Amino acid sequence: MRRFGKIFLVFILSVVVATLLATLFSSQFVIAGLAQAGAEISWGERLSMTLYDLGHLGRLYAIFIFIGLAIAFLAGGLVYRFAKTKRPLIYVVAGMACFVVMLYLMQAVFFGVPIIAGARSTLGLAFQALAGGLGGYVFARLTARTE
Repeated sequence: MRRFGKIFLVFILSVVVATLLATLFSSQFVIAGLAQAGAEISWGERLSMTLYDLGHLGRLYAIFIFIGLAIAFLAGGLVYRFAKTKRPLIYVVAGMACFVVMLYLMQAVFFGVPIIAGARSTLGLAFQALAGGLGGYVFARLTARTE
């Protein structure tokens, strides 16, 4: 039971890490798009917009990330059980795949509209996947058993 508690706390930490990174990446891609369209955005406005997204988008996005990473890490655990090798890589790939699948499913459910604006480009989607991969890395490293 003690091990389960540790795994759950590490899972929550990995969700927080992935959510923070994904929200930050999304905000910066949106701000870059606005700047590219000709908007002048000061550093103060950039910071304000980013903090707003962390407080508002981040809270909602975390729910989806929690569900997605729970499924992905369970699948990753099964893969590791059979593969018995490269545990961190398995969880990084599981986290990355989670974000790509989650974002495409969100788009399909919401009538073809990409809900996370920062993931509307290929590079934006790649950065979202990176956030999931880093969440997977945190999970793999902090739940590794020491032999």
